[in-house]
Amino acid sequence: MLTDAEIDHIAKLARLDLDHAHKEKFKKELSLILGYIEKLNEVDTAGVEPLYQVTGLQNVTRPDEHRGDFVLDDKLAEYLITQAPMHQDGLIKVKTVKNK
Repeated sequence: MLTDAEIDHIAKLARLDLDHAHKEKFKKELSLILGYIEKLNEVDTAGVEPLYQVTGLQNVTRPDEHRGDFVLDDKLAEYLITQAPMHQDGLIKVKTVKNK
């Protein structure tokens, strides 16, 4: 079972403000998911070839090109940048993610 401190840490990383009821709910649900993964790790997969995909499809993504949905002018770009919690000189600032 995950600890309260671990749930607080995960919520902080995800920028979620959880009340006590939600923390308990997520603690239970995430613990069940991690428990299931531990069960899967017990399965003997020696000699089983890795399976990367099952459809046989290749190169199914569309090309990355401007579709003309909207015009990104300087005014719109500035507006979008200012929606970020922290910004400076037309760039979005983010906090450093530290591993404990």
